[in-house]
Amino acid sequence: MHLKIEMPKNLVAEELVLQKNIPCYCRIAREFEIIFQSPLPEARGLVLEWDRKLLEERALAGGGGDYTHAANGMISIEEVGTNLYKIHDLAFFYTEFGWCQILLNGEYATPGKFWDDDEEDTIGR
Repeated sequence: MHLKIEMPKNLVAEELVLQKNIPCYCRIAREFEIIFQSPLPEARGLVLEWDRKLLEERALAGGGGDYTHAANGMISIEEVGTNLYKIHDLAFFYTEFGWCQILLNGEYATPGKFWDDDEEDTIGR
């Protein structure tokens, strides 16, 4: 997956992308948005090359509203071109499960178990 986003051109934004587990807000409708909000440099971008089926195995869709997914998240990115970043790690936070790992080291993470599974839940534990 890649993130197409125009980050502010300043030292704070340059240092931000060098960090791991950057806080963000993730929204998915037809498009998958990543939003950086204050106190971070504010920016909004689109995730490219994502697979809804694989994502939904790792993060449950919500009901109602404009977005199937709307969650606080953590992301680790690496600049690979002008306004283009490779996503190395991505996780969504759900109050019911804790952190749901979507990507780990640039690959889809192993899906966790949710409350409707027969076995004990393992998400966030």
